[in-house]
Amino acid sequence: MKKILLLLCLIPVLSQAQQVQWVAKVIKSSSDLGGKQYSSRRVVGRPDAFPQGGDSPNAWAPKNANDGHDFIEVEFAQAQSVKQIAIFENLNSGCLVKVMAGTGDGKYKEVFRNKINLTNWKAKSQEFTRGYYFNRKRRKVVEAPQVNVNPGIEYAVLDEPLQNIKALRVVFNFTKTAGDKQIDAIGISDSEQPILPQINTSKSLENLAQPEVLYTSKTSINADFVTPSKLYVNIADEEDRTKIYSFDLANGALSNLTALPTSINKNPNYNYLATIIGGKYVVGGAPFKKATSETGYQIFSENNGEFNLEKPVQVVAYSSLDDASNLSANADGSIIVMAVESDISQGGMDLYFAKVKEDGSYSLLQNLGKAVNSANDEYSPFLSKDGKTLFFASNGFSSHGYDDLYFTQRLDDTWKNWSEPINLGPKINSAASETSMVYDDENEYLYFTTYKDDAYQLCRVKLPKSLLQVN
Repeated sequence: MKKILLLLCLIPVLSQAQQVQWVAKVIKSSSDLGGKQYSSRRVVGRPDAFPQGGDSPNAWAPKNANDGHDFIEVEFAQAQSVKQIAIFENLNSGCLVKVMAGTGDGKYKEVFRNKINLTNWKAKSQEFTRGYYFNRKRRKVVEAPQVNVNPGIEYAVLDEPLQNIKALRVVFNFTKTAGDKQIDAIGISDSEQPILPQINTSKSLENLAQPEVLYTSKTSINADFVTPSKLYVNIADEEDRTKIYSFDLANGALSNLTALPTSINKNPNYNYLATIIGGKYVVGGAPFKKATSETGYQIFSENNGEFNLEKPVQVVAYSSLDDASNLSANADGSIIVMAVESDISQGGMDLYFAKVKEDGSYSLLQNLGKAVNSANDEYSPFLSKDGKTLFFASNGFSSHGYDDLYFTQRLDDTWKNWSEPINLGPKINSAASETSMVYDDENEYLYFTTYKDDAYQLCRVKLPKSLLQVN
């Protein structure tokens, strides 16, 4: 047996020559928090808490991690030759004890035992610090305490390939390192070449121009909506109360930052422009009663620069576990997409759609599905003008930092089938949090917000429609 290698340099590269499989099914585990988040089922599939590492509801967090006797049994879709097993530990790695392999008949044989010297491993470890986290209620990035996370990938590289392997029993001693423990994914390969995490993006997105910074603020700023002549944002004051503002947009230049009148900035604490439908302004942030059709969104009409409240946006049996939500719509308002945390969410905030009814209200919210929604948060949806491309923010997929921006495309007219989300790449996404975006279909610009250099930044980058394609 070869000595295990712990890899902490997480470069998102994956050899195409390898036959790699990720867990397809969890047979059982020694302990499980259960529920939608942190359960052993979160080991299924390729890594989604890597390469960023750190705490994630998309990873298995054992319930009894301090008793020193944890294991997980997993199965793969097909039997194959195995030369390497990779275990992705996104919190305080270094706890692998042994790996047992089987053909899927319930019997296992030990094929690897970890003989790593823990003292030497600690000398090689590096401290991972996430400097910021995302508060979705106010869409504001704030400082978080430093945490020694120490993510890593432990590799069991076998002396000789094993044939017809379909199942593994992986044994851990989670008392070997301090702190919480989480396992993101387990992979097998027929090659010695290390299995590495891969962010789902494209080379063309990696080659975008460097975004330009249009505006900076010491308080939070979020991109809300864009028209041919205006870019709408919401900006917080020092007491975190937000108002809707607009920039004039002409010949690619922004000017004249102006607060919209109090007739539309009516809510005492939080106002943002969700969308404009046929000249009607849909504004979020209103108080609402739970267990009713109220959503906290209101429709305004404009008359000579002043705004008149017409009616609330109502959704049948609307349910939200939090006051926070986001909303977008297609061009004619026949479909809305909302980010809501509810009893039927995959985990945290999920993306849902609803269809307009004859009376102007909307039908029951329907989940966009597991292809788009993770066990963590998906939020800030923005539908493109054609109603087929959906941009959103998430902290539930492999990313460059924590909150990254993604897009997905609708595959049919049911609104339930979407492509696998594609990360918008390292020029747009960074180790910081990117939290809101709008897309100018006419001029092919993406406007988005981030937090860097101790300031909130409104940025813009040229993003041709031709790059917004899925396989």
